Amino acid sequence: MAVPRDPAFWKRFSTAVHMDEEAAQSPDFKQIHQDSWLARQQRKSSRRTWVCYGFWISFMIIVAAVVIVIIWLLNNGYFAAGGSSSNGSDAGN
Repeated sequence: MAVPRDPAFWKRFSTAVHMDEEAAQSPDFKQIHQDSWLARQQRKSSRRTWVCYGFWISFMIIVAAVVIVIIWLLNNGYFAAGGSSSNGSDAGN
């Protein structure tokens, strides 16, 4: 297996190892990590709540619009039973 010969790689690697060791020794790091996880979960929950409310409000608006259109069509006689195209007496001519 080839070993990286780039000195910049080893500097970055060494810095990352030292930062990891310092973070493992510091008890504050774990508390911050837990807080950030908890904050992310709360944001997800809040976002999910807004999306759910938005979906149901949109759904109700669409249903109300369909009902209004149907009522409007009924009031204008669009679904009238005695229309000229559905008259049975003209069927023989």
